[in-house]
This record gives sequence, structure tokens and C-alpha cells, in this order.
Amino acid sequence: MSKLNVAVIGVGNIGRHHARNYFEMPQVNLVAICDLNIEEGRRLAKEYGCLFYDDYKKMLKEQKIDAASIAVPTFLHHRVACDVLDMKINVLLEKPIAVNLMEARDIINKAKENNLKLMIGHIERFNPAIRRLKDLIADNRLGNIISINIKRVGGLPPQIKDANVVIDLAVHDIDISNYLLGEYPKEVYGFKSKNLIDSQEDSAVILLKYPKASSFIEVNWITPVKFRTLDITGTKAFARLDYINQKITVYENGHFDKNNQYNDFNEFVSKYSSPDKIIVGINKMEPLKCELIEFVSSVLNNKEPLVTGEDAYKTLEIALKI
Repeated sequence: MSKLNVAVIGVGNIGRHHARNYFEMPQVNLVAICDLNIEEGRRLAKEYGCLFYDDYKKMLKEQKIDAASIAVPTFLHHRVACDVLDMKINVLLEKPIAVNLMEARDIINKAKENNLKLMIGHIERFNPAIRRLKDLIADNRLGNIISINIKRVGGLPPQIKDANVVIDLAVHDIDISNYLLGEYPKEVYGFKSKNLIDSQEDSAVILLKYPKASSFIEVNWITPVKFRTLDITGTKAFARLDYINQKITVYENGHFDKNNQYNDFNEFVSKYSSPDKIIVGINKMEPLKCELIEFVSSVLNNKEPLVTGEDAYKTLEIALKI
């Protein structure tokens, strides 16, 4: 196929950006968008030159669609995704994959039965800074990874209605920890609490123990300033990553030698107080655009997407243990 016919179901806070990016992609024909907010849906449809529906089943029946982004509330993921997959349409489903493992497995099986692509929108994998960090690890620039420390905190988002801070926020960092280390944790520990809102836990700390490393994750909807940072320690270097500014700073331990002998404490301090500092070059790009390019490519080229249903299932499984 020369162009991929795409639709977006749910054009709220994140879905509207799916529509915008698809509209800008030369290999995509944005056919239609669907949302229960008729006024806003019609406005976006006019802006992007596509059709508007307030009934996604009607849209799927009337239009020739090859792939669809689904950005509806989490409790609707199972129903909508299965309906779309039953229509033989490839799916990009926003994270988390579902509210429970049974529904997640249903979605995965439905995609397999219909031989369709299913990609889950764990967007941080597509942050150029994370991709660059993954390359640094693969090139052994950091040495053997010992620990990861992630802070994802900020105010309460207005759209949260059906997921606590672990399911909505920490799944990003559980997935990234698995991705960077290339394996799943053997042990999971965590504590979550309700502080400012009564309906959902709004704060959590998590410890994931991997065979040779650990990951400590702090998430909340309480901190008045937004932080999205990741620190990673290896035997050769320490790196600090800023998700928002897409920046990585590496501090190399070029002086380390376990057989070193020091004449006095001052000599020891002089060698370890001034590590080599490197600002890593990153080609900055909107993570969502990178994600959608990957999804479109996986459909057009019949290849497995970077974030599979099984990846998302494992992330949800870990999150539900906390």
C-alpha cells in the first residue's frame, strides 16, 4: 500500500496529538477521528481535513481503515481494542494496555488471531534521550549497570479518572527499567498512598530487583513542580537523563583502578572529585511523533513494533503487584 489509512478513536489530551502527527506524516492518510465531544471533534476534523464520528463502530463500518490509534480511558481499552481488531484493523493502543491481566491477554490474543499489529503506547521508549541512553549501554560506555533511580513527579493531571498513580504514571518507568536492562525484575516491592485525593493513590515508591541491578522509582501527583529524571550508575560511568529537555550528562570514572594505591586522602579526593563530564549529543524530536512513525513502519513493513502487547502485559503485571 502506498499510504496508510488511519483513524484516531479518542481525541482528548493525548489523542488530539495523535491526529496532529498523523496529519503531518506523508505516508499516512488521516481518514477520520472519533470522540464523544462533538464540538471539539468537529473542530479538529475540520482542522485536519478528515471525517468526524461520535460512534466508532459506525466509523469502522463506513470507512476503509488500515490502522487506528486508540486513546480512550483505560477502562474502555479492552472493549474498543477488541472491536477494532475484529474489523481487521491494526492497533496502536495507549498505555496501560488494560485495567487487568485478563483483559490484556484478550487484546493480545485477538491481535494474534487476526494476524494484526498491536503496539502499546509506552511513549518514553521513543524519547530520543532514552534511545541514546540505550545505545550508550549497548556500547558498554557505562559498564555493568548497578542501579537506576527514576523520579516522575508533578501535579494532578485533569484527565485521571480510572487509574492510580502506579497504573497511570509508574508504568512508564517500569517499562523503561525493563527496556534499559533488557530483562524483567525477579522481585517487586512498593508502597502507594492516598494523600490529596480520596479516589486513587496519588503517590508511590517502587523497588524492582533485577538479577544484577536494581531500579528505584518515585512517582506522585503531589509535587508542585514537574520533574522527569533518570539516574543510572554503571561500573564505568554515571549518567543523568532529563526526559523533558532530552538531555544526558555522563560522568566517567576514568581514574578508577581497584589496585590503585594512594599516598594520602588528599590524593584520593583529587582523583575522584573531578570526573570527566560529557554532554551527550541528542537529535531532539517529539517522542509521540517517533512512536507513531514506528507504528506506521511496523504496519507498512510488516515488522514487530518496538513495544509489543507482551511487553505491555509484563509491565502491567509488575504494576499490579504494587
